[in-house]
Amino acid sequence: MPTVISKHARRSWLVAGVAALTLGATSAHAGQALISDHQELYPRAVLIAHSATHNGDIVASASSFDGGGHQDIFVSRDSGRTFSLMGAVTDAAFTKGLCCGGLYELPSAVGALPAGTLLWAGSVGGDTSSAPMEIRIYASRDEGATWSYLSNCATGTVPRSGGGLWEPNFAIAGNGDLVCYYSDETRAGHSQILTEVTSHDGVTWSAPVDVVSSPTQADRPGMASVVKLASGSYLMSFEMCGPLNCAAFTKTSPDGVNWSPTDGHGTAIALADGTTFWHTPTLTLANGQLLATGQILTKNGTPVTGNGGTLFINRAGDGTGGWTSLPSPVAITMPSGTAGNYCQNYSSPLLALPDGRHVLQLASDFSGTVCKTWFNVAPLNGVTVSGNDVSVNTGASASGTFTIGATGGFGDTFNLSVSAPGLPADVSLSASSLTLGVGASSDVQVTVKPTATAMNGVGGLFGGTIAMAGLVFCAGPRRRKLAIAAAAAVTTLSGCGGGGGGSGGGSVSTPTPVTTSYKATLTAVSTSDPQVTASRDFTVRITRPG
Repeated sequence: MPTVISKHARRSWLVAGVAALTLGATSAHAGQALISDHQELYPRAVLIAHSATHNGDIVASASSFDGGGHQDIFVSRDSGRTFSLMGAVTDAAFTKGLCCGGLYELPSAVGALPAGTLLWAGSVGGDTSSAPMEIRIYASRDEGATWSYLSNCATGTVPRSGGGLWEPNFAIAGNGDLVCYYSDETRAGHSQILTEVTSHDGVTWSAPVDVVSSPTQADRPGMASVVKLASGSYLMSFEMCGPLNCAAFTKTSPDGVNWSPTDGHGTAIALADGTTFWHTPTLTLANGQLLATGQILTKNGTPVTGNGGTLFINRAGDGTGGWTSLPSPVAITMPSGTAGNYCQNYSSPLLALPDGRHVLQLASDFSGTVCKTWFNVAPLNGVTVSGNDVSVNTGASASGTFTIGATGGFGDTFNLSVSAPGLPADVSLSASSLTLGVGASSDVQVTVKPTATAMNGVGGLFGGTIAMAGLVFCAGPRRRKLAIAAAAAVTTLSGCGGGGGGSGGGSVSTPTPVTTSYKATLTAVSTSDPQVTASRDFTVRITRPG
């Protein structure tokens, strides 16, 4: 295999570096599958929405070096459930180094390019230190089946040895111009900046304009991902490497071009407790809400539970009002640490499906020593069930409070049920279903009333009469004793008193209550999608007299 995808200093995509990594096992997550059995890196995906014949198809791209550098193009015609190889973007220039592609469908015409034209752009020339790098753009007018070179949106002003150009991303500005955003290492006085160029026709491009240009020389803003919001404004996610450890941020623009002020860090993408993503954030819109993910899930600089398998959702749809988390469709088993690597969960795109209720994710991981791309579709909403154990005495009833919560992007109706194999009790729910709004929760009562069988312990001897734990007779100096023990009880006898011919006295100690534990489960299932379900195991403790 040739030298793989040159990258800038922070993340070098070199074959020699693979041996130094701790390689993860093939990921296991319900429903996820390989997009190809070959090497595939840096995936991207778009939903076709401006075609006369193929609206609803999903086109995906990924870089491969099997047989030489090229960009594989895949298509799904069943809403992301399966993919097949459709074609490839090829160019002799890719032998100079290929990296970091961006895929985009034009929502409106740009010059002679009609709406529905697909654009793919990549960083070319990273393996050639003596020549400048380029951001080269290719166009497809047949939904990804064939491709041709269109233009360069950027060409370096210094040789590759003096810095590179990386990670192109597209948007249509408020004035209809095509915008190409990219990371630029060539600017004097900066380790890296985020910049943009614009075009009226996709062929001729403006001079570059700063988007994020930190006054701290060591800061490295990069990995731009831009969406147009319902308000008409634009939101960009990006990483800030260097002193800030590639933490994820956002910033806004009224028109997709003016991102003033350009010298700030923006707003952190983080949960209320400070949990955030480090490295390669991506951003998308789904059902009017924002979804974000990143390579490493971390809190206070330490990877946390859910690392490699979590996305964030912002219900306001504009980055305000905070973020909450959901399991991501693809789960990657991440190595320890926060340094990141060129493969595992590296820049994993999310794509909302037309129904607004499901999301597709593509994410790469090692299979042995080969970096491959997995995909999966999962519901955008979710449900949680929480509560505590229930303790009850025979002859009585007791209730436990459980909370059902709707998580994710929208509300739903959930059917509720309790299973408790072998539990000698009648179990009832205060509600058999709940309808919850976005982010809402509600309590239900689980009531447990032991049946007659529970009164008798093992064997179920209860039949409407009182079971005797023991009967003791004491009489005369011989202190005659008779003890009759019930099957489920132990009786302690103490001596019958008395002496010299008098009648004796006796006592029976108080029996010790017996508690038996049983396992039960409360389950909530979405009525709109049975895949959306959650359950809570709890213990029912029944106490009966000794």
